[in-house]
Amino acid sequence: MQWHVKDTHSWIIKSIIKLRETANASEYWAKSIQEQKYKTNAMYAEIHGSNTDMRWKAMFYKNFARPRACFITWLALWERLPTKDRLAKINIITDGVCVFCGEQDTMMHLFFQCRYTAQIWCCILNWLGYRRQAGNWRQESFWLSMETKKKGWRRVLLRMAATEAIYHIWQTRNALCFELIPPTRDLVPQIQSAVALRAQSAKCVKSHIHLGTFEIR
Repeated sequence: MQWHVKDTHSWIIKSIIKLRETANASEYWAKSIQEQKYKTNAMYAEIHGSNTDMRWKAMFYKNFARPRACFITWLALWERLPTKDRLAKINIITDGVCVFCGEQDTMMHLFFQCRYTAQIWCCILNWLGYRRQAGNWRQESFWLSMETKKKGWRRVLLRMAATEAIYHIWQTRNALCFELIPPTRDLVPQIQSAVALRAQSAKCVKSHIHLGTFEIR
């Protein structure tokens, strides 16, 4: 059965048809038909290649942050969050501006070049004992990927704090963007509270963070 791409098709239908054609033309597909054996991971490697760069996978080792926060962070690390510039690429019209500062809404800007989110991120880093200025998303995700490969309880807290910071910023951005709900409280103590609460179930970091004061010791 032949499927033809039409201009009226949505972007996701166009992508599916394109991938279908790529899969049909692959050597693995012909081999799987012949041998009557099929593995999804093998086809994925055939289409996308087996050398996908996931240097940031250490971010999720012993990461005790909430699952929903981990999921949003996973999307962020793949640069798949639907920021306004990304929506524009699939013909969804937006004003294109950051709801926090009025500059262009992109991954690079939102995490953490925006003056609002940069301040939050720097406060969280200082809380954990890191002294550095926030860069754009690729700079910060690269630093996180390198730093979280190291051992020690501080890196466990860093994984959790970065994950919760990304999640809180994204949720706050969406609430302001779609529901016009401005931040009602400082996000820093909210992030600290989430980290402190989740840390209580992790023996490796429980003794290093005080639940009531969020003090790191």
